[in-house]
Amino acid sequence: MGLSARGRAATTTWVATIARVATVGALGVAMVALYVFAIQEAPKFLIDEDVFGEVAAEHKLTAVHNARLAVISIGGALVVAVGLLYTARNYRLAHRGQVTDRFTKALERLGSDELYVRIGGIHALEHVMRDSPQHHGHVVKVLVAFIRERTPRRADETPTNERWMHPPIGTEPPELPDEPPADVQAALTALGQRPTRPRRERNQIDLSRLHLTKVNLANTNFGNVNLDGADLRKARLWDADLRRVDLLKADLRNAYLDGADLRNAYLWEVDLREASLQSTDLRGAVLTGADLRNALLSGADLREVSLWDADLRDARLAGADLRDAQLAGADLRKADLRWADLRDAHLSGDGPLEVHRQGADLRGAFLQDAKLDQGFSLPGSDSSEDSLGSGSKPPGEPFVEGREASEGVSGE
Repeated sequence: MGLSARGRAATTTWVATIARVATVGALGVAMVALYVFAIQEAPKFLIDEDVFGEVAAEHKLTAVHNARLAVISIGGALVVAVGLLYTARNYRLAHRGQVTDRFTKALERLGSDELYVRIGGIHALEHVMRDSPQHHGHVVKVLVAFIRERTPRRADETPTNERWMHPPIGTEPPELPDEPPADVQAALTALGQRPTRPRRERNQIDLSRLHLTKVNLANTNFGNVNLDGADLRKARLWDADLRRVDLLKADLRNAYLDGADLRNAYLWEVDLREASLQSTDLRGAVLTGADLRNALLSGADLREVSLWDADLRDARLAGADLRDAQLAGADLRKADLRWADLRDAHLSGDGPLEVHRQGADLRGAFLQDAKLDQGFSLPGSDSSEDSLGSGSKPPGEPFVEGREASEGVSGE
């Protein structure tokens, strides 16, 4: 009578186990034999025979003893090294298991109905991300999915019944919140404070077209993140790292971006009306078609920035650095450009500071004490001292101390 499948499997497993034990035993015996042989024959390999034959008998005995002792010491060191390697391996496996267990428990908390439990799960994931580089990418994906699931879509681009991924059952979709809920804010903060490990983030973080009004991302790192079409009105983004961020057609009205790093950011047709960008670094940013009406840009670094067809009417640009900026087609009517540096700026497509029908419109712009190329004159602009009020910027004082101060300085 033949064996059952289970019996055959058990027999195969038993045979394989015996084979492994026999192999390990044979290797152990061989290593012990080799070790004993090395101890026995050590004097032949470690002692010079010519010198050994000339020394006294008592010294020969000491030399033989020292040679064998050296081999024993080497063998002991090898055993200790193997033990340390084995211990380190066990520690790594145990640590990986503990981190995986923490990761699993944190995921379970994210699905809780209690707000404080979800926030605790987010903080647990943040700790996992910091402690384990191997879990970095997984935690980022989970946090992004959590944010996208619990954040409505931008109102003016999405039908009412599609703004929420999971609207309440049996009721109308709720109104859009004035600010992100506490758990979403915690997840965004965890993302913005993640360790810098570019190789662990293979895909760009996608937070596009989300409703994130009044979100607090100050002093965070959201560089190279996709925020295209996001509603970021009144967002707090001061001193944030936003290098190479994608903000195509995003709504940043009344947002606070003072001191933020927006180098090489993509801000095509972004809405920055009445936003505060004082001392912001915008070098190399693309602001083509952007709406910057009444924006605060005092002391901003706009070198080599692209402002093609941008609307800068009534913008406060006092003390801004606009060297090598592309301003062709920009509307700078009534903009405050006092103490601004416009050297080598391009106001048309034909060369630096050439104004014609396709050039920038600076009618009524304030250009007092602005740094311009030699011999530059701008028809329609107002650089007379009578129209500008004060004669020069007081030394040592900041360009603007706030929106109210800027309105007072601009003379409007």
